[in-house]
Amino acid sequence: MAKNYEEIYSKSELYWGTKPSDLVKRFAEMAPTGPALDLGMGEGRDVLYLAGLGFSVTGVESTKAGVAKCENIARKKSLSIKAVSEDAREFRIAKNRYSLIVAINLFQFLAKADTQLIINKAVEGLKRGGLFLCESFTVDDPHYKVHKKNSKEIAPGTFRDATGNIYSLFGHGELMRMCCAQIAESELKSGLRPIHYAEFDFYDTTHGAPHWHGIVDFVGKKL
Repeated sequence: MAKNYEEIYSKSELYWGTKPSDLVKRFAEMAPTGPALDLGMGEGRDVLYLAGLGFSVTGVESTKAGVAKCENIARKKSLSIKAVSEDAREFRIAKNRYSLIVAINLFQFLAKADTQLIINKAVEGLKRGGLFLCESFTVDDPHYKVHKKNSKEIAPGTFRDATGNIYSLFGHGELMRMCCAQIAESELKSGLRPIHYAEFDFYDTTHGAPHWHGIVDFVGKKL
């Protein structure tokens, strides 16, 4: 059963902690300062970090509690941010607007067709030279075997559990191919040029009992 993030984010403590994600901390400053977008921001740890770097940040989060918590912290820190309570799949990404678009730990909760649509919209939403950062789970994650056993596989690597929740785990090289699809398809060659790609095992101590994940990171630059 999926975690109830509305309830989790309603609690006073920060479920994901205060530190930005490693991928954002490592690569965000390579993007030209300007408008930034965080899709599936959770409690806003990356939104707050990016605002502190001088980006004009919009965070999109489906839970109202996550949005409220991010706004409250931003006020206390005197940071200017915009937080939107909306499903990332429905959020309209303006074309050629953003210097940086981030999607950390979002795609594992979506069907891969929806992930591809979001990636396509993100590519169109980036200014030339802007960066797209995303992170998700791979088939090396221990949850893959759990879903294989207990859930219905509705597409390769995508599962629907008994409650109807969707989980996707990415095969080796799959997220790279999805992020770079527009390079091959676009006559204008206006897709993403990969500047970082990694698949690795990660021992997560940021929330709950320590546990392992199979992680995939991608960073691409708009051509």
